[in-house]
Formats: sequence, structure tokens, C-alpha cells
Amino acid sequence: MARLLKPFEYFEPRTVEEAVQLLSKYGHQAKVLAGGTDLLISMKKRKITPQYVVYIKSIPELDYIHYSQQAGLKIGALATHTAIADSAIIKDKFELLASACGKVGTPQVRNMGTIGGNICEGGPSQDSVPSLLVLEAKLKLISLHGERIVPIDEFFIAPFKTALQEAELLTEIQIPTPPPRSAGCYKWFTKITTVDESLAGVAVLMLLDSTDGICRDLKIGLCSVAPTPIRARRAEQVLRDKKIDNSLIERAARVAVEETSPRSRADYRKRMTGVLVREAISETWQKIRQLHLRERA
Repeated sequence: MARLLKPFEYFEPRTVEEAVQLLSKYGHQAKVLAGGTDLLISMKKRKITPQYVVYIKSIPELDYIHYSQQAGLKIGALATHTAIADSAIIKDKFELLASACGKVGTPQVRNMGTIGGNICEGGPSQDSVPSLLVLEAKLKLISLHGERIVPIDEFFIAPFKTALQEAELLTEIQIPTPPPRSAGCYKWFTKITTVDESLAGVAVLMLLDSTDGICRDLKIGLCSVAPTPIRARRAEQVLRDKKIDNSLIERAARVAVEETSPRSRADYRKRMTGVLVREAISETWQKIRQLHLRERA
């Protein structure tokens, strides 16, 4: 049940340096507030009762989307889901991420919620994360001791527990440019609630050889079907370096199901994982085949 917020001391730093100084000073008693779509709800339900709240939305250096072919995509932690979903460059070169961010929660959540907050929440069902997993994103974390870069597949430790240390701040998401003649997609299935939480989400990124139709690389990211978002690495091996056909896609879907361990509604979530993996691989396969046909025309 939601209640009035417990009293807390509020800070509004204007720079990253000010923010990490506050986090270092107050340690576990402080919480970072960005879009507030997760934190404020938890505070109202008394799941979290911080003594200090550090509001970072007023730090302009954390809200950006930059891209170059050489450096890849760099997204500031305060970029909203709507900004990412609507970005022309992300829709063009990182379509599966734009699609995933366009499906986070409700329009109000997408307009307020930030990609950094979505990642740092560390929940099993964060919609943006499967696409970031298959895109092999890296996270820049900053503290008073300097910065470190953490691959996103090493960031999630347990449900709602991440590698983010007490006085660290996520400032940037770094994503390399996908290889030529690759494609991907994000598929999801939701339970209809006020927050439209995903029951299962699947991201796929595939590289297909245009000369012999061999799948040179395949990455599958899953959310909401294990204690943390995961890569379905055994399922990826089913198709990697093989010529794709429907029987192999079906086998990969079955293996992906075996890699899941849902905490609730397990049978249904497993079935939906199989369906979504099969659909995502098939759709991506068709995208790349159409790309090859256009190149030959």
C-alpha cells in the first residue's frame, strides 16, 4: 500500500563531481533519483526509506545521444526511453534498442524514466536490457576514485542487485556499431497491469553471411525469465556457424527455454520464451535475407 513519503534530505547537484561527492559522503543512506519511476514508488511503499535523496536530473552533461561509426553509440544515463525510441540514428542502426525502449512501461514512464535508472534498478524484467546484452553494451561508472567500464553482462548479480558500488554513478552506456549485414529485433509479451510489466522479453542480433547463408554470429538476450537478465548462450550455439532452417530455429528455441528459470508463472513464461525466441530469430533472419536481396538488386 502506498503511503506518504518518510522525511528525507534532498540534494540537487549540478555536476557529476558534486553528485559522487554526495554519494560518497552519505553512503548507503543515500539514493539517486533521476526519472523517479521506480524509486518514488518504492519509497511510497516503504520498501526503501533513504535519509538522503540525490536528484541528478539537473546534470545536463548526462543527457545525450552521440554516435560515430568509429566510436559507436554513446548514451548519457539521463536519456529518456522516449528520446532513445525516437532517435533517428538509433532507429536506423540500433533498431532493436529503439523498439525495446518504446515498449517500456506506459507513455508517462517512457517520458520520465531514464535508461540509466532502468539499468540500475537491476530487476529481472527491465525491457531495455536484453537489447543492450546482445549489443554488448558497456557501462561507464564514476566515483571519487575515478571511472571504470563494466560490460553489461557482468553488471547484474542477483534480483535488484548490481555491480554498482555504494558511491558510484552510472554516467554512460557505450555500444559498438553492429557489423555490416547484421540485424536484430526485440519481442516481448506483457501482463496487463498499470505498469505493463513484461512477462517475457527476447532480443536477437544476427550476422548472416550473404554468400552461403551461414549464421556467422547470433546473440540472444532474455528478460523476466530468470533472476537477472541473461544471454541464452547455449541456444546461440545451436545456430552459430550453421545454415539456418526452421528445424534449427525450433531447436534453438527449445534450448533457450531450458536456460530460463522463472521465479513465478514458470510454465507459462517458459512457453512464451520459446515462442518469442522462435519469432525473433525468424523475423531477424528474414530481415537480413531482404537486406541481401536489396544489395544484389
